[in-house]
Amino acid sequence: MSTYSRRKILQHGSIAVAASSQLGWLASSAQAAPGQDYCAMVCILLAGGADSFNMLLPYDQNRYDTYASVRSDLALSRADILPLGYLGTDNQQFAVHPGLPETQRLFDANDLGFIANIGPLAEPTSRADFDNNAVQLPLGLFSHADQIAVWQTATAGQRVSTGFGGRVADIVSPGANSGPVSMNISLAGTNLFQTGADVTGYAMDAIAGVRRVAGYDEAGSEIFTNALDSILAQNYTSPLRQSYAEQLRSSIDAGAEVSAALAAAPTLNTTFATEGLSAALAQVARVISVRQALGVSRQTFFITVGGWDHHDEVLQNQARMLPGIDLGLSEFHAALTEMGLLEAVTTFTISDFGRTLTSNGRGSDHGWGGHNIIMGGGVNGGQVFGEYPDLTPGGQLDVGRGRYLPTTSVDEMYAELALWFGIARGEVSNVLPNIERFFNPATENGTLGLFSA
Repeated sequence: MSTYSRRKILQHGSIAVAASSQLGWLASSAQAAPGQDYCAMVCILLAGGADSFNMLLPYDQNRYDTYASVRSDLALSRADILPLGYLGTDNQQFAVHPGLPETQRLFDANDLGFIANIGPLAEPTSRADFDNNAVQLPLGLFSHADQIAVWQTATAGQRVSTGFGGRVADIVSPGANSGPVSMNISLAGTNLFQTGADVTGYAMDAIAGVRRVAGYDEAGSEIFTNALDSILAQNYTSPLRQSYAEQLRSSIDAGAEVSAALAAAPTLNTTFATEGLSAALAQVARVISVRQALGVSRQTFFITVGGWDHHDEVLQNQARMLPGIDLGLSEFHAALTEMGLLEAVTTFTISDFGRTLTSNGRGSDHGWGGHNIIMGGGVNGGQVFGEYPDLTPGGQLDVGRGRYLPTTSVDEMYAELALWFGIARGEVSNVLPNIERFFNPATENGTLGLFSA
């Protein structure tokens, strides 16, 4: 029989905490039983800065010709792109990348839309404001690390330690979570988006599901299990050690709870591919299917799909990667439909930034405004929300090389999501401290119309 020293046990625990990406739960907030209603937000980060100007592009001939002229060797053939059944202002027509046929289908079925030219703004900004340094700009504009952080925190003018999903959870978790598992579940480890002042996230593996401490509560490991339980039950004078012990204990307990719930999960007829976004969304669907066993009526999920920093070979890389996004969204849509929860779940993409419309020679560089996907039965789908920019070089939104000044702020999208999620109008400013620079959530539903009033 194996023996374990105290040092060895702590090493196991340390590895577990690192691997579980600071799993946590919020017992102090679990006061009221969740209601019968259910809502979930699923945030998909396309990390690296996806070239969304080849994901959603003009289809009417004049605007397509401008696009093709400026994009040069990055332009997609008009014969290959997939037109959307939508007519915007001034008879604007749009199309999607040929690798997004299911996205096209869901758009035309009114279950999916695009938010055009969205990005971080510290305050409303015009081209003249930008040129004259007349307003505060987002911190670290065009920087991967800074813009990924801003997208998650929705505080473009300052660095903070909490994110949009975390602040939402701080407000709703006391009445929406009666179990030991956080309402914020990550398939991508620790992230700012789901970090609140009180609520932390629970991390799962996109392939394996629940992450466990190696050797804990396994056959033949009774000595290790009992020893670790004993260590975690002690009271420590060091705040760091006490916090570590409490967090590891919480992680173990939450993992056991999720494992037990998933063991009794209903079998879905919908099948998912076993890699990439599909694998992560399969785990999300499984967790949603056991929401009642977990005692939650509100959840957020966070997924990262990396590899979008295409400074070269944009066409080849997107042809390889976008079908995986398309497939995952389609499978998840089918699973939610099967569960009767399509209206209850909103899925959306974010990315570091849009990219330059101009080519650097088979690739594109860091930009600003870009286009996002939003999907769900509650979404006013079949629309391109916001303002798609005029792609003429040197236009009113072009701040250089086809870097487009956003016409919709991150705050505006998140505010409408927060209201849909059930955040009271008077609480929206607590979730999004800069929102009143863009509209007043106390009296207005928002600027985009993502959801029915």
